[in-house]
Amino acid sequence: MTFDPVPLNRAIVDEVIAEYGIAVGSASIREVNRVINMIEERVGMKFIRMEFGIPGLPANAIALEAERRILLDPLIANTYSPFDGIPELKEAASEFVAAFMNVDAPPHCCVPTVGSMHGGFISMGIAGYRFAERDTILFLDPGFPVNKLQCQVWGLENRSVDVYDRRGPELVDAIEAEFATGKVGGILYSSPNNPTWVCFKESELEGIGKLCTKYGVIAIEDLAYFGMDFREVYDEPGKPPYQPTVAHYTDEYILLISSSKIFSYAGQRVAVSVISPKLFEKSSEALAERFGTSNLGHAFVHGGMYPTTAGVAVSVQHGLAALFRAATAGEIRFTEPVRVYAERAKEMKRAFLENGFLLVYDNDLGQPLADGFYFTVSYPGLDGAKLLEELIYYGVSAIALATTGSTRGEGIRACVSLTTRERIPELRHRLQAFHASRSGA
Repeated sequence: MTFDPVPLNRAIVDEVIAEYGIAVGSASIREVNRVINMIEERVGMKFIRMEFGIPGLPANAIALEAERRILLDPLIANTYSPFDGIPELKEAASEFVAAFMNVDAPPHCCVPTVGSMHGGFISMGIAGYRFAERDTILFLDPGFPVNKLQCQVWGLENRSVDVYDRRGPELVDAIEAEFATGKVGGILYSSPNNPTWVCFKESELEGIGKLCTKYGVIAIEDLAYFGMDFREVYDEPGKPPYQPTVAHYTDEYILLISSSKIFSYAGQRVAVSVISPKLFEKSSEALAERFGTSNLGHAFVHGGMYPTTAGVAVSVQHGLAALFRAATAGEIRFTEPVRVYAERAKEMKRAFLENGFLLVYDNDLGQPLADGFYFTVSYPGLDGAKLLEELIYYGVSAIALATTGSTRGEGIRACVSLTTRERIPELRHRLQAFHASRSGA
């Protein structure tokens, strides 16, 4: 097997980066993506692309067929969908969370949004303006970088707790210290976590849930990687184990359930926000000032959905409803296709570790870290920004961990989705060349 020669011509790479006018080591995901596209075109070589967390698998055909059927009906495509979603999707979402999370959320509490980012944006606004004195969102970092930008757009403050050396009781204690200030209105986290693939344990979720109840803080739980802790089997409807969730321990929650990764449906931008039934009915006068109504559920729909997108495209709602129904009926095992990501992660991690790299977030409360959509690595003697800048010369792209809110400045985040098994030997070759250059420096 022959491989493209590396390193690349540094002058050409530097020229492209200078033309784009960014510091790659501190750039956003989309900026890194664009500059790598330009370098690929200029040097005529395909990178090992690990910067962009997009599905590497075809979209589920069940959704596509449902969309085709709807788009052929002119009396559906010509009509605005309700702000709070079509009944078919709301009902299917309610049944899905009951079957796979053991959570009771009536259809009216399940609100389709234009992707989980949209649901998270509205949820942060609700949490940050629910009480006049609580204008802060607490992030369990590292996390998805854009969430903090969303917080900034709302004009809200943010605080952070890094999970690197705080797990179990220490994590819960650190969260309570933030809640006790009286300034936190919401806490946002993902599990499995982007970018570390840490998965919060039941004891941690229970601790977070109890604190949310005690302090009246909304837990915004990003389930973008629903069921993708492949150490367990979470896709058998109505059977434990269920997807771990804070919803088992508090009524102060909004769950963000995305179609992007579990169904490879990212391009259609559709998700569901599941609002706790009790939280849905709560009221706050402070909400009325910002959202035009004091009722929280009404504020989410008419103060959040209406002025931002006025609802979700009707065809994609039918597509997601079909997927939820098929999963709940046991017609599809939705984690089976995406288990390939775990296989890739295992092989890609090995390639890095064999060539002098170290895992940054390498422990999951005493268990080995699961293999999944992301992992984090470092290289001795280089911080994350410099490591990323150097790897680009070897045709490997990622993002610096510092951009995710991590305190571990030495690391980078790698996404496995676009690296097929056939290209892993190529990745290994490029990492060997990089390691050899550093060892001989």
